[in-house]
Amino acid sequence: MSGEDATVLGYMAHGGHGCISVTSNVAPRLCSEFHLAWQKGDVATALKLHDKLMPLHINLFIESNPSPVKYALSLLGKIDETLRLPMVPVSEPTRVAVRSAMVHAG
Repeated sequence: MSGEDATVLGYMAHGGHGCISVTSNVAPRLCSEFHLAWQKGDVATALKLHDKLMPLHINLFIESNPSPVKYALSLLGKIDETLRLPMVPVSEPTRVAVRSAMVHAG
């Protein structure tokens, strides 16, 4: 099982099964659709969804996990952006990148 969203397509293409996903916390429907397409053998749809999710895969790790994910979840209204040390809020450039990736993922 992969632990890296950005490389899961290649991992599964080489015989791997599944992913312990960070991105699925922010975009569960798209991640589920991606995995279902792959399992059905619909590589074209899986690749399209993987490409759509890639900005999230990347931007959720600009800074140390889980701060960017917590920020994204706060934008979705799932949690408050309250962090305890040693976690700190993400920087403004990361906020912009995460918001942009979320819009791109739709």
